[in-house]
Amino acid sequence: MAKQNDVSNKINNFQRIRDLGYKQQGILALMLLERMKPNYQLFAQITEFPQPHKLDNMLNSLWERLLVKGAKVSLSAMEEKVETLTPDERDFDMYGVYPAIYFCTALLTYLSGEMDEEAYDPVAVSKISQGCIVHLIEAQTDGELDNTQLRDHELMVAEIEFLSDSILWLEKLKLKGVEFKKIKQQALERTFIDGVTNIGISLEA
Repeated sequence: MAKQNDVSNKINNFQRIRDLGYKQQGILALMLLERMKPNYQLFAQITEFPQPHKLDNMLNSLWERLLVKGAKVSLSAMEEKVETLTPDERDFDMYGVYPAIYFCTALLTYLSGEMDEEAYDPVAVSKISQGCIVHLIEAQTDGELDNTQLRDHELMVAEIEFLSDSILWLEKLKLKGVEFKKIKQQALERTFIDGVTNIGISLEA
């Protein structure tokens, strides 16, 4: 048993994501998006950035499309909406614009992968979430950090723990016969169990 654990611990999280079923991969991507979404919402609230479309409704539609047989969503129309919601960093003299852009980029990447099989990458959203964290760490630090320093930062440690725990849950998750709402509820409870976003912003902020 110990040898099995040693082997499993050496498996890269990204490879474990690739080994998941398609729906489990989608659930993880949506969990990561939900975890990044409050970063964007806080930015939009502080700056009064125009919100002609409701992100909550859009994410809800993506959950339903993934988990409810026959549910239809116009991904191209949603892509256009997200583009209108994406801020331009040149228009804002504040750090918060960057996590907002990372969220929009992750959402657009997810949509692109769903629309084009060749563009589909099950680890893309996770990489963007981690990139958002690295960007913040480097912005708070004088000079560049090496991979070890980045990996050992508390935000990255929390991100990797969240990813590992989520993958482990998804590896065991049975979807057949389980109601869509129950799966989504469990996923969101796990997403926000620590009460913070991927960059440590409190959900009560």
